Amino acid sequence: MEKWLKDLLKKKEEERTALKEKGKNSNSVEEVRSIGEQVESVNGEIENIKAQLAKINTQSEEDKRGEQGDDNQEQRSTPQGQLNPIGTYVMGQSNDQEARSDEELTKLYETRGAQLKEKRSVTFDIDEMPEFRTVSLGGGNLVVQKKYSNTLSPTFNEVSSLVDKVNAIPLIGGESYTKGFEISSGEGDYTTETGDYAEAEPTTDYVTIQKAKITAYAEMTDESLKLPNINYQSLVRTNIGKALRKKVTKQIIVGAGGANALTGIFNAPTNVMPTEGDILISEIDADTLDKIVFGFGGDEDIEGGAYLILNKQDLAAFASVRSTDGKKLYKIKKNGNEGTISSDDSFEVPFIINSACPALSADGTVADTYCMAYGMVQAYEMPIFSPIEVEESRDFKFRSGQIAFRGAVWTGGNVSMYKGFTRIKKVAAV
Repeated sequence: MEKWLKDLLKKKEEERTALKEKGKNSNSVEEVRSIGEQVESVNGEIENIKAQLAKINTQSEEDKRGEQGDDNQEQRSTPQGQLNPIGTYVMGQSNDQEARSDEELTKLYETRGAQLKEKRSVTFDIDEMPEFRTVSLGGGNLVVQKKYSNTLSPTFNEVSSLVDKVNAIPLIGGESYTKGFEISSGEGDYTTETGDYAEAEPTTDYVTIQKAKITAYAEMTDESLKLPNINYQSLVRTNIGKALRKKVTKQIIVGAGGANALTGIFNAPTNVMPTEGDILISEIDADTLDKIVFGFGGDEDIEGGAYLILNKQDLAAFASVRSTDGKKLYKIKKNGNEGTISSDDSFEVPFIINSACPALSADGTVADTYCMAYGMVQAYEMPIFSPIEVEESRDFKFRSGQIAFRGAVWTGGNVSMYKGFTRIKKVAAV
């Protein structure tokens, strides 16, 4: 049985590799989506096979320990109901997922899934949430018996990848975070032979980032309890993590700041993002990209590595701009939520789509509205003050057979580099 499972696992891993390679070489959106669904299905099968192998190995180890007698009692596995030591995985320790064996991961997922079904709260570390930080920890598919479909048909992406780009700082247990930044360096000057040296002290300031509580609530049918523990905890983790991530990535742009709120780029304090650095644009035209690029940064450099964060509708507006001979001026290269905007006679600028940005090109967007941001995404600092805690309840909608989950994370955010972004504001056409 074990040999058959190992051979099957190898076959499925080879099948997954072939599908991924086929997806890379495909130019058809429909085919890529279909391949993606097939990969998800194979991932689920691989996880099930690994779980079965782990169960066989665990049983084998228990049999060996039973033969050794009570003298080796201390070497036995963690008693049922207690959290395996791997569950103490936290920030600051080795978070390298590859360093864990399949058996360790299976035990962790099995324990967590069982705890959820027992209505006990569990903790997912930030590095462990694939929907919050893009670290994959196995398939999150609804894997059941073969007579059922083993995947859920996904919706379109609803989460901007901006949350993956900003500077996330682990500060588990913290209450607030102060970040200093340099406004300008000093400058030397002429001095007479006996005169005082010119003062050249740098100018500095700081921002304080307070913690804010982001929560999510979700319901699932009690049919999901029939899932294996591993797949059950993956489903919960994915749903809660995606909901939290969706909120946070929008708040990076429009967060109001103050008590219990992230401070978004559009609302950053003037000491770190003075308003005189804003770029005023009435419409997207042939000169827009040049204005944005040259309007960002200091007086001595044209900065590289900056991203343009914008609404999808404005990306379409860039694509529709024509040169004097009627040809498309801007070339858009996409890779899902991000890509590049370029033209033959200008710059190639990376972009990230974020629906929290109002569309400058929309008639309904009024003047004096911030619509885009251009800058160093690492200049936005997002401390993480807690792991993600998830709790389950079967009482609220007992009659309708729904299981309720709630998850929460304490985080914060603010721009932490002087003029780290340039905001693009819509103004009325002249």
